[in-house]
Amino acid sequence: MKKTRPVFTPPVQVSHLYYRLARILVWGGLTRYHKVQGAKALTEIPPAGTPAIFVSNHQNGMMDPLVSCAFVPQQIHWLTRADVFWNGAARHIMYGFNQMPIYRQRDRMEDIRHRNDIIFNVCVDRLHAGAAMGIFPEGNHNPFPSLREFKGGLAELLARSARTHESLKHIAVMPVGVEYEDYSEFRRQLRVRTGPAVPFHDLLLEDGTLDKTAFNARLRGALAELVVDIQPADAQPYLHPAVRAARPTELEGGAWLEMSQTLDQWAKRWASDESWADGVKSAHEAWQATQGKAFGRPEAWGRSPQDIRNARVWTRILTPLAWLANVPTWPTELLIRRFVAKTVRKAEFVSTMRIGYGILLFPLTWILTSLLAGGLAPDGSGWLAAGAMWVWGQGGSRFYAWAQSEKHGRADAKEGESFWHDNGRVNQRKAWQRYLEAVHA
Repeated sequence: MKKTRPVFTPPVQVSHLYYRLARILVWGGLTRYHKVQGAKALTEIPPAGTPAIFVSNHQNGMMDPLVSCAFVPQQIHWLTRADVFWNGAARHIMYGFNQMPIYRQRDRMEDIRHRNDIIFNVCVDRLHAGAAMGIFPEGNHNPFPSLREFKGGLAELLARSARTHESLKHIAVMPVGVEYEDYSEFRRQLRVRTGPAVPFHDLLLEDGTLDKTAFNARLRGALAELVVDIQPADAQPYLHPAVRAARPTELEGGAWLEMSQTLDQWAKRWASDESWADGVKSAHEAWQATQGKAFGRPEAWGRSPQDIRNARVWTRILTPLAWLANVPTWPTELLIRRFVAKTVRKAEFVSTMRIGYGILLFPLTWILTSLLAGGLAPDGSGWLAAGAMWVWGQGGSRFYAWAQSEKHGRADAKEGESFWHDNGRVNQRKAWQRYLEAVHA
């Protein structure tokens, strides 16, 4: 049975106060949880007021839109599943975050096409007013570093925009690549890359539509230059360890370009050189057979003993100080970590939920502890005590996050040293070297 629901027409807006305030929290939560690389090098972003659509790969659940929101100066407008908007209070908040409803077949609406036409027209009006939108052309997320088939929604939006306003034939379609060292683990690296705008006006057809196939191919090529894209699908599990050993979240400039070109060569060779593919599979299976309980991180091993990390061992002496610094935040952090571990089953949603709860509960915790410190302080020093407690909470959590990154570095250095020099891991090491030789043959 089809459902009857009110038809929503979101307001035409470029920015909103709610978004501006929320972005401060999102930036703080994301940069605390992940060790972010590349955010200062986002040089391709167009100036504010330029109609733009930021297009990204989609691997890590609800985390991916937070990355764009945190590091793109413009306020980004998103399409979100419509059922979130049925409640009036939720709808008000979602509009304040520049969210607009999009209706799906599972919503079972008789007039779903009409409803989405209204939403797409609002998107066009917002773009014409100088707004920036965010779209994931793959449609949904997949926790593996590869690009999947692109949907047609972006092409339809671009064509509709060009038909409606001549000036929107030159919307800046901005590719944004997001790379994760580890989706869920606290303080693992995250790399953000941007590329030049992808043109589409030359692909507009006489009937007012856009050559979707050609545009998606062009956009896919642009994104493939920014993120790990292991292809084809059947090669992914066999090539992924070799990619991890290259540490792609740490690559930039010429080193990243070489990695991107290597991935493209592997994709072509896998499809054309069966003997090479069979050799990689065989070597991979042989290496896997040596793992057992001794399995470690390819990122820690690298591709040779020269890749052993140089950890700053002296940072270990700061560990007790980091624990002390995190005291105001620790109880809330522990509560969130345990709750998420109990309720979230998919790794690609762990960081989103931990950050989401953290950006709400951490500041609240610091406010409460600051009020408590101010109330208990001697007369005349309440404000000073409250301010000091706030700085302790916020600054201490940052210091603790830094200390955790250093801990990862020391652990990786120890694992790399063990892997390449421990006599008890000879078979594992030789199998790994044979695997890498097969991949790079």
